[in-house]
Amino acid sequence: MTPDQRGSADNLIYLCGPHHDVVDTQLNYHTVEFLRDTKRKHERTVARAMAHAMGQVGFEHLEVVCKFLGTSNARTNDAIIIPIDIKEKVDLNGLGPVAEERIKVGLAKSAEVAEFIDAISNMRPSFGNILAARFKQEYYAGLAQGLAGDDLFEFICAAALEHAGPVESDTLRAATLATVAHFFQICELFEHESPAA
Repeated sequence: MTPDQRGSADNLIYLCGPHHDVVDTQLNYHTVEFLRDTKRKHERTVARAMAHAMGQVGFEHLEVVCKFLGTSNARTNDAIIIPIDIKEKVDLNGLGPVAEERIKVGLAKSAEVAEFIDAISNMRPSFGNILAARFKQEYYAGLAQGLAGDDLFEFICAAALEHAGPVESDTLRAATLATVAHFFQICELFEHESPAA
């Protein structure tokens, strides 16, 4: 594998220290096939949990996700751009089938995210722009680290979740995904047009 392939999201498995040591010391048992199968099963379990939890996302969960990001000092006067087709944008940004599916799941709550942002914007008129600017800040931070495609998408989701309240849960992860997918859809995150030739 090249260094890029070795460090890509497709090849990564997150393990705690003790389990990392177990895998490294029992290579006969933890074969490439075993690890790939384990990763595939875990990702399927997480995707099912996320899809189930998406139905439970409510105002209180979106508030936890957006609270920190929306209180940033970042300011923007950028107008929201009319979105392009989601599949076209997924392809344009080199996102794979896993990120595409996660975006589709997250978009199930896009209307609720928009309603939440509108409701908070009634009290704090710049809230939506501040929130969008904070997500853009994370997007450009990921680009600066050389991330692209699925790795960049996961980086943004992880950065949002990191600041989303004190206790992580499936519902909070789903609310985070819904918020990131919403900003992806309205073209506040990722490229929305091909570079000029």
